[in-house]
Order: sequence, then structure tokens, then C-alpha cells
Amino acid sequence: MELKDILDRTADRIVADGTHVESSALQVMGAAARALCPGAAAALTDWSGSEITRLRAFGIVHGVLLRDLPTTSQVRLAEQLAGGASVHELAA
Repeated sequence: MELKDILDRTADRIVADGTHVESSALQVMGAAARALCPGAAAALTDWSGSEITRLRAFGIVHGVLLRDLPTTSQVRLAEQLAGGASVHELAA
């Protein structure tokens, strides 16, 4: 599965259930985006921050990972995220 598809499914689950449900995926995404957009990467997993801040950070990180992350890193990230697929994604 391509990174775009994985991130889109993650976004759908976040819309339905909130960011806490996808905390492990957000951790992986934040680590991958740290060098490219450190502020948004940090906000993505700031559980003391507001939900709206995490949602905005998700949108920024989502775009940066697809646009600016090198292809080899995108493949590795997709593998990491697919390896940590939630029950919802496996059932889909």
C-alpha cells in the first residue's frame, strides 16, 4: 500500500474517532517529519495541547511527508505505518 493511501485512511479514522485513536501512527509520522517541519511534528503528539492543534499539525505533516520526504524514506515510512496497522485498517 502506498504512503498516500495509508495517510488518507489514517485521516479518515482521525476524523471519525479523534487523534488519540491513532497515537502510534502520529508518533511515527512525527518522527519522520521532525527534520522537515519540527513545530508541526512536535504538535502532532503534544497530548497536553488541544485536539484542533493536533488536527492542524496532522494536515501539515501529511502534506510535508507526501511532498518533501524523499522517496526511499516514504517507502520506509509506509512500511512502518502498515506494520502498525490498526484493527480498523486490517478489517477494511
